Amino acid sequence: MRGTQFNKATPEATLTLAGVKGVTKVVVTCSSNIADLNTIGVSVAGNAWGTETLGKEANVEKTFSGAAASGNLTIHMTIADKSVYVSKVTVTCDEAGTGDGGEVNPGGGDEGDSELDPDYEYSEPTVIWPTGEVGSNAPYSFVQNNIKVSTTIGGQADQYFGCNAGQQITFTAAQPIKAIAITGYVKQGFEASCDHGDIMYVDASEDAVEATPVLAILDVDSKSVTISCVKQLRCYVVQVYFEENPDIEGGGEGGDEDELDYTYEPTEKTSLDITFDAVEYEDYSFLGFPYVDMYFMSEDYEMELTAFAEAVPVTMIPVGTYEISDSYEEGTIEASPGGDYNYDYPSFVAADFEYDEEFGFWGYGAAYYLMSGTVTVAEDPAGVKVTVDAKSYNGSTVKGTFVGCPAGDEELLDGVNTVIAPSAPRDGKTLNNGRITIRKNGRNYTTAGLRLR
Repeated sequence: MRGTQFNKATPEATLTLAGVKGVTKVVVTCSSNIADLNTIGVSVAGNAWGTETLGKEANVEKTFSGAAASGNLTIHMTIADKSVYVSKVTVTCDEAGTGDGGEVNPGGGDEGDSELDPDYEYSEPTVIWPTGEVGSNAPYSFVQNNIKVSTTIGGQADQYFGCNAGQQITFTAAQPIKAIAITGYVKQGFEASCDHGDIMYVDASEDAVEATPVLAILDVDSKSVTISCVKQLRCYVVQVYFEENPDIEGGGEGGDEDELDYTYEPTEKTSLDITFDAVEYEDYSFLGFPYVDMYFMSEDYEMELTAFAEAVPVTMIPVGTYEISDSYEEGTIEASPGGDYNYDYPSFVAADFEYDEEFGFWGYGAAYYLMSGTVTVAEDPAGVKVTVDAKSYNGSTVKGTFVGCPAGDEELLDGVNTVIAPSAPRDGKTLNNGRITIRKNGRNYTTAGLRLR
């Protein structure tokens, strides 16, 4: 197994194995890529068994021992710089518990969880959605529909939850899981392994990928399954199966993703001149390269731009003029690679929103894929001024302007008292082409939880 990496984004980190019995020795196999700055230690039942400073070393065994003790076993780390990597923990006991000695999976095991109801009746599949909690670069856990989700280091947002590069995410139920299918997003270079079952995932060797599913595990046959991720994984919807494996189309390690095209853009050329009244942005540069996602909103249009640039407060990305390009070079705005049946990929403008009175559902019917032009970012007394002057795939002209403060940065502006609130989520249900679809957190899903256009 790959193990778990902890970096300086979380300077104090722990791994805990609850309820061990009669532990006398703990051997931690670990690595550090810098000398004399990071430490690792062990405590059992609240008793400290020592702390060691790590050298710049790989797969070294650190041994901790003490009088036989029962309770929680905790491995605690301080990461002053770079990272610490724990690949194996071997526990020796003198009575029943973890056994006479065994390897502990840093991501979890098959013993179930005391937070879960053992008599819960699961639906087929049982669906897990984002909770709406927001956070990043930290361990977290939650229980939804009697399934516990936990990560070593990860993040949550309104639209997703997931784990960071080099980290693990664990799904635990009160009865054996048969399969898991994750609709979501993976970063370029994504690879993964699991401790139970047969894993498959999309090919992200050339670019980041969103897919339904983006990852699936069949024949888990365990109450708990841990996924170890080389690059970031975001989960939009997770379907957990208990009776039988689902039919998975495409995907798989090295499998082909749906071909992208531009068929959802109107062929008739038009000129769009949009004044946006709200914007949100998210910084993904902690993944190892500068990358910022910006989402603009108005009454009739929504626009998503992604920039290969560092995030800065208020102006979102540094002041300047950015070319819309498919070069993926730093200092550019990403040109859209198109869309498929399920998704449109930035940068693009969503248009032709329609509202169904009966079901209270909003959805867009057209996408203008931005292929060339410029995005100019300038300081403004109100916060930032963003000016878009672009051409779409079919030759439409897209001009857009936003003046104001990004949501969440208002308090950083001196003398600005007006808060611009983001548009209210357009959630609800509608009957579309003979099937019911669900709108949640700005995204469309089937009743089974699969994301749609």
